[in-house]
Order: sequence, then structure tokens, then C-alpha cells
Amino acid sequence: MLKAEIALHDLSCHPSWNNGVLAIGDSWVKPHRHAALETLFVCTEGQWLLVVRERHATASTSEMDITGPVSAERFDELYRACLVWPLDYVMVEVAKAGHRMRVRSGAYGVAPVYCRATTNALAVSWDLADFLAHPLSMNIDIASHFLALGSIYSAQHICSGITMLTERASVFVEPGRARYQYPAAVDTALASPAQLDADEAEEAFGKLLHGIVMARPAVANEIAVELSGGMDSATVASALTKAYGAVASRGILLSGDERTIQVERREKIAQRLGLRDQTVDIDAHLPTLDLQPGERMVYPHAELYIEAFDNLWGSAKAQGRELLFTGVGGDELFPAYQDETVQKTGTDGSLVGDAREYAGKLLTPRARSAIQSSRMFDAPTGPVPVSSLLAGACQAPHMLRHGLWPVNPLSDPRLVAFCHRLPRASRHGRATMRGYLGTRLGDDVFPLHYVKETFARVLPELISRHAKTLASQLRECALADLGLVDHRAALALLNQVATTRSDAPAAPLIAFLWLERFARQLSNGSEINAAGSGRVFKSA
Repeated sequence: MLKAEIALHDLSCHPSWNNGVLAIGDSWVKPHRHAALETLFVCTEGQWLLVVRERHATASTSEMDITGPVSAERFDELYRACLVWPLDYVMVEVAKAGHRMRVRSGAYGVAPVYCRATTNALAVSWDLADFLAHPLSMNIDIASHFLALGSIYSAQHICSGITMLTERASVFVEPGRARYQYPAAVDTALASPAQLDADEAEEAFGKLLHGIVMARPAVANEIAVELSGGMDSATVASALTKAYGAVASRGILLSGDERTIQVERREKIAQRLGLRDQTVDIDAHLPTLDLQPGERMVYPHAELYIEAFDNLWGSAKAQGRELLFTGVGGDELFPAYQDETVQKTGTDGSLVGDAREYAGKLLTPRARSAIQSSRMFDAPTGPVPVSSLLAGACQAPHMLRHGLWPVNPLSDPRLVAFCHRLPRASRHGRATMRGYLGTRLGDDVFPLHYVKETFARVLPELISRHAKTLASQLRECALADLGLVDHRAALALLNQVATTRSDAPAAPLIAFLWLERFARQLSNGSEINAAGSGRVFKSA
């Protein structure tokens, strides 16, 4: 939500605005400018704060609300209001005495910011690429867990010296010292179940979801919704059309046997909701497998299909869309708890186990030792599922560069808490969501055992076609040089995926290929993203 480069000695200077940038001596803070966001700046004797936050439908604050010097009482009042803001935010708090500052994040974790603290300065950005001008080393523990297919949501980043501000967390900085403070854990599963029958649960679910999609000020022609053809995105699309009428929908069409079923389901959803629908063909925008560092910045926690999503997001922005609603978070809304007997279907559990077994064979003893130690760096359990927070870390920087603001209604803490407390009958098989969709779309769109769309087949097929090129590029392996990956095991895994195109070995191979590309980029970072001024990044 913001970028900043602050030398702590500049905090004694009086802050002033210049072309949308807050200048403090030679330091600066630049709020991200977007119609979905607003900036509030408040100062009083000896201290000031700046918050960039999602605009709320009931608030009257303009995009840039700059409040001049106020009394200490008024400052405290505005400060407390910022802390309980109902949507996402990032806040910078400064005390001139002692040259102290704190950067704090809200509970949604939509677009996390990264920090790099030194003894006398702090740099902050929502885009990791801004830090890659300076030499960085790879955190071996985090990289090992990544290669082992561990889902890591942590302040500790894969690049040593970089800290991600997790939801509800704070980083405190003063001369010669910086410390990170995680929030208290929040476990929505511990609350008593809500005593609702099926009809009551569906009605309450719909009412809550409707309020969430209307929480941000918007009109129909500013909205787009990602429509995959699955239950999650269809649920969000249904809520949006109820609130705003016809809105635009965008989706990526798969290839192979799934395409026909996906197209038919999407057409039903679009027709029955009156969506203005457009699609992107995955075959026309396949992921690049080139391991050589190029002009495009790659990220360790990457959106695997960024080429197709770039096209989707670009077309939405070109038509004037400002808010992009997604179905992120739907998979975690209706959990089954340990004390509940659930009839498992499918092979997802064994597939995950098999994939992790292949991943273990890829790793060196050094990396295996790292993943066998207890993970003490994970962020505490929060009100938003970890998978949703990781999705935000993967996609948000790209969306922000496209001029879109992501909204994930199914990850909203209020909806998560409500659904996690539902009786088992309302959670099992997503019964509450299924009933909601049946009322709005008809029961034929999502029959009980419908086949969910998936990108799973795209990359194994692509790897098979480009196996010889990949093998040639892997004659040298950055991750092997770092002591994380067994070079021969990596080549053997590539050969196995190319031969069998199986999902289980493909998962660790994909994680390896993406991290290998990032490691090469990291080693060449000064050439890719040189910053001649010696600063981390520039405000302009």
C-alpha cells in the first residue's frame, strides 16, 4: 500500500507533501495511489502518522485527506480510529523524540509490504523487486522448506535481511535497533458452533457475504470478477450481481479434456447472472520455463501462470475496472475438524504425501536437516487463512502494477469466523455454499460431485515438451551450488516428469524450477535492477 525510504535522523525534520509524496528531510513516504485507497496524514507536537487504507463505503474520507497539526487529544482519537479500521491498511507512526518509528499492518494481508532495516534507516515497499538492487543472500532454512513444499507465511523471508510485514504485525525501528512483533494468535475454530439449521445458515451466509462485497465504495462498471467456473468464484459473482447488477467477468480457459466442461459451466453462470464475460486461453499464454534471468522480475512465491493472468488483469484495467474480486479463500471456508468423522474421497491426501516424498529425494542432507527441525518462524494463526495470505503475496504486486486492487470476499475474517463455527452438516460438502449457489444459479450448475477445474495438467505437459532445453540449462544449478539440491536428483526428477507427466513428481520439480530461476536472478540482481544512486529505490 506504500513505499518509503527513511533515514532515522530525518525524523526530526518537519514532514511536508510534494506531488503525492510525504517528504521528511531527504526521506520520503509514497502512498500507493488507487481509487480503492485513501491516505490519512495526521500530526501533532512531536509525532505524526500516515495510514494508507482501503476506502470504506460508509466513510467520507477523500483519497488524500491531509489533516494539519491537531491537539494531542484529537491525534489520539484519530489514531484509535485507524487501529479499528474495518478494512485493510498499512500505518506508519513516528515519534520525533529518539527518532523512533513503527510500521503496522491491518488484519486482511491483501497486499503485504516488505521492510529492510539497517542501523540508521528503513526501506519499505509492496514490491519485493525494489530491494533486489542490493546484494542479497538466500535464507537456507526458508528455501529448504519451500523446496519441501512447505507453505510458509512468515516475517522471515527467503531473502536474508528482508522482512515481510504479516497481517496485524508491527516492525519497530530506532537508531541502532529494529524489532518485529507478531500479533496474538486467533483461532476461529475454538469458538462455540453456531446453532443454525440449513436454511438459517444459507440465509446468514448470503447476508454476510452481501455486506462484505458492498463494504467498499464502487459502481458496476468499475468491478471485474475472476470467474474460473468453480464454486468459489461463482459464489462471489453471484453476490456481486445481487449487489451491483451486471458486472464484468474474466477467466482463463484450460486446455485438454477439462475445457469443454469448464466452458459449459462458465456459460451457464455468465448467462444466468448476466455477466459481461471474456476469457483468456491458457494455450496462448503458457508459463515460461526459461531458467535464465530476464527482464521480467520473478518472485520466490510466484503466481505460476502469471503470463495468462497478466493478460486477464491487463484487459480488465483497459476497460476501466478498478476492483478485481476473486474466489481466493473458498477452499478453507468449510473445514473438517479432527473430532469429526469424514468420508474422504479422491487421492488428494496420498498425492500430497507422494509429492513431498519426491521433494525429499531432491534435497541434500543439509536441506533435509533444515526441514526436520521445528519451524519456529511461522506467523501465528490469524483470522485470514494462510493460503489466502500467500495468494495475496503471490498476486497482489502484479495486480497493483496493473492498476487493480484485489478483493477476496471469501477470505474476509468475518465470513471465515462465521463459516468455521457452522455445524458440521452445514460445512460438510460445502452444503451452505452449495445451497446459496443453488438458489441463484439452479442445482444443475454444481451437482454434488462435480469435477473442479484445475491447472494441474498444464505444467507437466509443458515440462515434457521442453525437457531437453531445461536439462541443458541445468548443467549449472544455482541451488546445487548453494548446497540445497542434489544436482543428479534434480535431473532425474526432470526426466521422470518428462516421461510420465505425473502430478506427484511434478509438484516438487515446479517448486525447484521457480526457485532456481529466482536464485539465478538474485545472483545477477545488480545487473537486472541496478540503482546507481546507491539507494534501495527511488520515490519518483
